[in-house]
Amino acid sequence: MSTQNDLNPVLDTLVYLTYDWLVGFIDALKTYRAAIGIPPPHPNYPLPVEFPFGGLTEVFHWVQIFDNTTQVDRSFRVRMRLFEGNADRWEPLVWTIYSGNITFGSVELDRRIFVDQSVVSVDPLFILEGMADAVKRRTKLIVSSRIVMRAKVVNGQPSTNPDQNYWYELFEVRTAASGEFVKELGRRMISRPRFCPQCRVWVPHAGPPYCLQHLSLQ
Repeated sequence: MSTQNDLNPVLDTLVYLTYDWLVGFIDALKTYRAAIGIPPPHPNYPLPVEFPFGGLTEVFHWVQIFDNTTQVDRSFRVRMRLFEGNADRWEPLVWTIYSGNITFGSVELDRRIFVDQSVVSVDPLFILEGMADAVKRRTKLIVSSRIVMRAKVVNGQPSTNPDQNYWYELFEVRTAASGEFVKELGRRMISRPRFCPQCRVWVPHAGPPYCLQHLSLQ
């Protein structure tokens, strides 16, 4: 029976090949977008025309050598799939890449960002870059937004007048497990922040006026 230590080199190789596969698509998309006089068959080429809403599949083959005497042929199918969630309940969209029952990485996107797209453009390149980063980290990444307040500075001191505060919505990528900050995608100023009438938790500019927890109770 194979132990986890026996499987680690196999998983390491498969993750590396999967990451390289995604980066190949990223490089191809950037090349077609930057090149002049090379019109692609469709805007998402060389990806399927329905991507990122359709899946991707690839089979990887390699030979693993043990102690310079034994070699084993390896073959694994890797799939990338979108779990769309319930749009009526504003559930997030989740892209996952996996082989069998082993997940290499995933990206969860707040549906309110997907519907809005005034700051973050959700296109094939955005999804591929997020998935490549998730696979490289072997983790789940969360794309969401949060609000921060900045007080207006008057005579070198922060103003105590709440009417002079600045509100910003920050769009970020963080790891799901620890909330570690990965990168900022953009920001915008908000003149009138919205808060859930049930719990007073801030809710994004786009989408329903309730937090997702209380939206399900409406």
